[in-house]
Amino acid sequence: MPTHAVLLILLGVVGCGGGSADAVARVNQRRLSRDRLAELMILAQPVPLTTEVAYELASHWVTLTAFAQRVAAGDSMLDSTTILDLMTHRVRWELVEEWRRRLVARARPPEVAGFDSAYARELLREKGARLAQDATSMLREIATDPWRSRDSSRTLATFAGGAITVGQLQRYVQYLFPAMRQEMRAAPDERITEFLWGFVLRELLVSQADSAGVRLSEARYREIQAECRQAVHSIWSRTGLDPASLAAAGATVAEREHAASRRVEEYLEAAAARRVPLEPVPAFLAVPLLREARWEITGDRMGGVVEQARRLIAATEARPTP
Repeated sequence: MPTHAVLLILLGVVGCGGGSADAVARVNQRRLSRDRLAELMILAQPVPLTTEVAYELASHWVTLTAFAQRVAAGDSMLDSTTILDLMTHRVRWELVEEWRRRLVARARPPEVAGFDSAYARELLREKGARLAQDATSMLREIATDPWRSRDSSRTLATFAGGAITVGQLQRYVQYLFPAMRQEMRAAPDERITEFLWGFVLRELLVSQADSAGVRLSEARYREIQAECRQAVHSIWSRTGLDPASLAAAGATVAEREHAASRRVEEYLEAAAARRVPLEPVPAFLAVPLLREARWEITGDRMGGVVEQARRLIAATEARPTP
């Protein structure tokens, strides 16, 4: 299913009411009802009516609503502490890539093609890396619900001089695309094990890079910082959720939250009508937001959403033509 089609389904989901009994998602006191989510799936036809689509839509609703509430509460998300938090994941990834470049530079030209995989095998062997017996089941569990509270100190893998924890894996999986997490839930054990070894290797490379004193240049560091700030500004501009206009919309947090919800709804409606592009909250921003919000997506209610959508479609098709 094309990503563009999935995003267009998000018509007006923010600001939707609904009692807690039929809520399929919530962020603090804001709820997304089963009926509203079903209506949105219908509006996006011919996108398939599946529980996976319903869950993905609910995920988009949660991240955008969390952003709206954060700004309405008076947090611009541009202070230095927040930006540093947003940068952490990207900086770690780029450090690994820089370290890999330095390693490959040591190889002779004929050996470059196979150097990366050969080095990876040797590093895992040298470190005596071992996966926990239940590592595959732990990854499936995290991929199914990457936000649920877990024993983050539980050991996922061991190596000479250290260990990798479930908490490290959970933080990494949170940054993955929903489609990739969905694939993990149904993937065979061999694929899951392959992913786990790739993750262990990445953590070992991070440790190596740190020990070797690998650092990003000041220029690149400033570029990442500017990109993070630009991402926040971009959401402000395309949704109308900038602090100044929200401050003018209400004197209290409740008034600003109401205004923020309405603006998100208007933005999503415009995106569904293809008047403006619809872009999800980027993962490096969404993950810290969701770690701090009180939110939930009730996955076992998505089947009811799909059934309701089908009932509404059937009722519409049975209606006589004027």
